[in-house]
Amino acid sequence: MPKKTPGQYFLSKGVPPTKLAEHLEQLYPLEREVLLARAAGETLRAIGVRLSLTPEGVRQVEIRALKKLREEDITAQAQGRRFRLAVEQRLGMPLEEAVKELPEPQPMLVLAYAKGEPLADLAPTLGLSITEATALRDRAVSHLLGQERGSRAGKWAELKAAVAAALIESPLTYDDLEARFPMSRRRLMKLMQELVNEGRAELSDEYPFRFLGVQSAD
Repeated sequence: MPKKTPGQYFLSKGVPPTKLAEHLEQLYPLEREVLLARAAGETLRAIGVRLSLTPEGVRQVEIRALKKLREEDITAQAQGRRFRLAVEQRLGMPLEEAVKELPEPQPMLVLAYAKGEPLADLAPTLGLSITEATALRDRAVSHLLGQERGSRAGKWAELKAAVAAALIESPLTYDDLEARFPMSRRRLMKLMQELVNEGRAELSDEYPFRFLGVQSAD
């Protein structure tokens, strides 16, 4: 059987091509990377080896990302709020101040991301393709989260920031965390132990035990 093209992959998953340009860049970097790899024909196992995930973990990321693309409203604003919170918690300053150190046009791209605004409208005004704008934005986002894009340590830092921001919004159990951030239980326990040791999360006393986010004192 001939391999599907990326367009055929998305159509087979119920995602019309008209939604891709508008919504694909609004996914988390991990979700976007998994979807594009799957569309290119990579197996769950191959992607998992590259991203340090189990095949089932990759499958869950793919399912979650496809569900977002099929939804009418992709909750980009909620994602932007989580990003803003993670950066401001880390740097102790408003995002608008933090982006002043970035070269143009990254500040505009980052602020648009924090507001949940799609790049499809902004990129042409900056003389950029959506792909170019997405790459610049992701590089700036990674920098603000204290990581180097593409490194294993950087991905771990981004994951911790995303979990810490999610805990600020609402307390979460281990099961809740596994559903939102697919990974092995051992890896999740290591991540949560680091957040607790860093004073960015704490564990409730009541059963079922939930992790609570800790607001920065700054």
